[in-house]
Amino acid sequence: MALCEQQKSVLKAHLPVSVGLISGSNEPNQWKNATLWSDVLRTHRVVVSTPQVFLDALRHGYISLGMDVSLIVFDEAHHAVDNHPYNRIMMEFYFALPVRTSSNTSESVRPMVLGLTASPIYGGDVIKAFQCVFCTFFVSALLTLLSY
Repeated sequence: MALCEQQKSVLKAHLPVSVGLISGSNEPNQWKNATLWSDVLRTHRVVVSTPQVFLDALRHGYISLGMDVSLIVFDEAHHAVDNHPYNRIMMEFYFALPVRTSSNTSESVRPMVLGLTASPIYGGDVIKAFQCVFCTFFVSALLTLLSY
């Protein structure tokens, strides 16, 4: 949660748009309501969220990844393996959407993804860690580039 607060503060200080924060620690039950999500998305151009709360909102249909989100930034992206919410977001929602292309006229397309990490060697096995993160994020980027 402290990381989310920090990210929100930095974004708010450097962007000329409204920045919102959604996390489980600020009123966790409030994010179980589609109207509240709609209000946040309508009010803010940038929303910082914890991954589990974001995944829950996608699973409940409170937000549409292909319609409501144009860019996802995964901080600490090396965690995007196994059953982590980052990986679940990609596997359950991202890859189900059509690839964004220059001629794509669909309203529902894959958002752009930026994965950030200072620790790509996660879990002690360099090759396995790289393969896991690569499979989750970079394959999607490659597929997007190949579709142009």
